[in-house]
Amino acid sequence: MRADEYISYDAAGLAELVQQGEVAPVELVEAAIERIEALNGKINAVVERGFEAAREAAICVAHTKPLPGVPFLAKDMNVEVAGLHLTASCRWLSALPPASIDAPLAARWRSAGLAILGRTNTPEWAGEFVTEPTWRGPTRNPWNLLSSPGGSSGGAAAAVASGMVPLAHGTDSGGSIRVPAAACGLVGLKPSRGLVPQGPHLDELYGGLNCDHVITRSVRDSALLLDLTAGPELTMRQPWYGPREPYQRALAVDLPRLRIGVALRAPSGLTPIDEVGAAVEEIAQSLARAGHAVKSFEYPPGIYIPDQLAVIGFSATAEEIEYREAWVGRKPAPDEIEALTRASMDLAQRWTAVDYVRARREASRVTGAMAKAFEEIDVLLLPTTTSLPPLVGAIDGRTDAFDLTTWTTMSYGYAPYVDLFNVTGQPAISLPLGVSRDGMPIGVQFAAPLGRDAQLLTLAADFERTRPWSSRLSALQERLLY
Repeated sequence: MRADEYISYDAAGLAELVQQGEVAPVELVEAAIERIEALNGKINAVVERGFEAAREAAICVAHTKPLPGVPFLAKDMNVEVAGLHLTASCRWLSALPPASIDAPLAARWRSAGLAILGRTNTPEWAGEFVTEPTWRGPTRNPWNLLSSPGGSSGGAAAAVASGMVPLAHGTDSGGSIRVPAAACGLVGLKPSRGLVPQGPHLDELYGGLNCDHVITRSVRDSALLLDLTAGPELTMRQPWYGPREPYQRALAVDLPRLRIGVALRAPSGLTPIDEVGAAVEEIAQSLARAGHAVKSFEYPPGIYIPDQLAVIGFSATAEEIEYREAWVGRKPAPDEIEALTRASMDLAQRWTAVDYVRARREASRVTGAMAKAFEEIDVLLLPTTTSLPPLVGAIDGRTDAFDLTTWTTMSYGYAPYVDLFNVTGQPAISLPLGVSRDGMPIGVQFAAPLGRDAQLLTLAADFERTRPWSSRLSALQERLLY
């Protein structure tokens, strides 16, 4: 399979070629490897290669699998994959051996037939909205190599946008799937809390804020992967929402008349730049023309809880480091962790157990308030970010020049719309529905009540039919060939 043929298909399309006998699974893997080798030097999306294992898996995979031999990349965070290292882009973990077994989610990827080619870049401990770890170096946005692909799943998004793979694993503790999807012109769904298994050693990663899923070029790929990975896992304490209809079936459902709330102002009070705001307003107007009931949405009082989220998130990072000290056999040296990580560890030592439980109680209060607010609407429409992606190096969470107040202002000035839905557990999706004057993608976000992932996918599929983005993405990938 030639590279120009390979990049013209999403994951479901590649699977159909194999199932129809037109292409062998190993041909897909070789096309992906060729693409990675050609582009990774300038994009730096892939930080660990498992090419030989992927080739062997593709040779043996049954063609009847849902995604036989379809190339896939795992983010270097959360999920252990047999044969690959799990380092969270932290130099301190670089000497650990590769995993010997798959985590539950990785086992589901393999069961679907995916060929796991390696790991993608992430900021250290997945803690930033840019992907620039000191150890691995920055990942660059395929749309503009001077810009960030977002974070923390920036390596995954850059790999998909550049055509290395049709879909890649992402994690989302505060927007880390949706922000890179917006920055790179892709589909990024954060599923409902508890829908997709995590672990293996923790079921409530990042204090219960995290969800794992994928970043994709098409809505149908996101739905397909959710069908293949969602479901109960005996090691998890989190709830399972069921029974349910297949998520792929939701793509063919006629979109019902919806009550849609629109919020340009973030819970923090920030508003987007003109280009982003105009993209959201244009989508709101199109929904109104289509017969949906569109109205302005006001957040409930007290919905903005940055201090409490800091307690939950930073404590989770500090505890994860403490947990892994037993694996490494020592504490991290000062030059083995970045400034933001050190700040997380320092702050976590100052907080008490009561502080943590108090923060979780506030998160529960916010969850209840948003559930009440969503009784008046079916879907919330809002930006994914306030602006276009920052330039590489603009946000510093790494060096001795790091300042927590400056970092917080810049990071959450860029992405103040996303972490609310990690608090509430609601599903939220970013779609590439806007384009800037300079040709950069603009993400538009939708959120629904907890457990209504299918409703978001129905809406997303309707937009993909009426406002397709595949030609823009294909044009970018073809340019990168030369």
